[in-house]
Amino acid sequence: MCAFPECRSPLVEPGGTITGEICHIRAQKPGGARFDGTQTETDRQGYKNLILLCGQHHKIVDAKAALYSVNVIERMKTVQEQKCGRAERETDGIFAQLLLNAMPQVDVHNNTGNVVVSSPGAIVAGVINIRSASKRPTFRAAEGTIGASGNESRYIQYLINRYNEFASKEPSRSTKFNYGAISKNIESKFRVPWRAVSMDWFPDLCLFLQGRISRTRIAKSKASKGHRSFSTFEQFQTETTRQK
Repeated sequence: MCAFPECRSPLVEPGGTITGEICHIRAQKPGGARFDGTQTETDRQGYKNLILLCGQHHKIVDAKAALYSVNVIERMKTVQEQKCGRAERETDGIFAQLLLNAMPQVDVHNNTGNVVVSSPGAIVAGVINIRSASKRPTFRAAEGTIGASGNESRYIQYLINRYNEFASKEPSRSTKFNYGAISKNIESKFRVPWRAVSMDWFPDLCLFLQGRISRTRIAKSKASKGHRSFSTFEQFQTETTRQK
């Protein structure tokens, strides 16, 4: 059952459908409800910092963080454990895994404002389903990401284009070149599409793309002749300014 006092909502329906949610007592991201910057990542994701609530009460305790303080929610959890505690059953592990699998699922519908994904204090999810009245909703990068910074975003796109230009001309290629593969490689390495990569990781993303460019046959040929295959970020900014 949901740990909120007097709530009778089940976490798992009789048929196995998950209706409960895992709630962080101290938020998992800066700007979130009751976030504690002194917590370690291990403690933040640990059992002591988690409580199981129904979807309605999860939203309520996070929306009114000043009212539902850490002490209040920890007391909720203690009362619920004392009230419903029992020996662990073999099937509990199955339902626990279902709860964890359901954690990154978010549905957004009937929204008339903005939805921010993977940003401090906003929605963090692996899957977002957006139902919009608009045929083509506008997607903007969250603050603090590469996609939200014009110069850095343009430079990464420049490196991607340079890699595709060189790699697509490999003489040994026997199959049709996939221009979108490099973006998929970035997403696999950094866990998010490149525009959603944190600005803290900008140098690492640059090194990754520069390394991929340098390994192409055209880049190696240029290097043997003393020619560069790409501009550094500083050079790119200077060249862009001159063009303007």
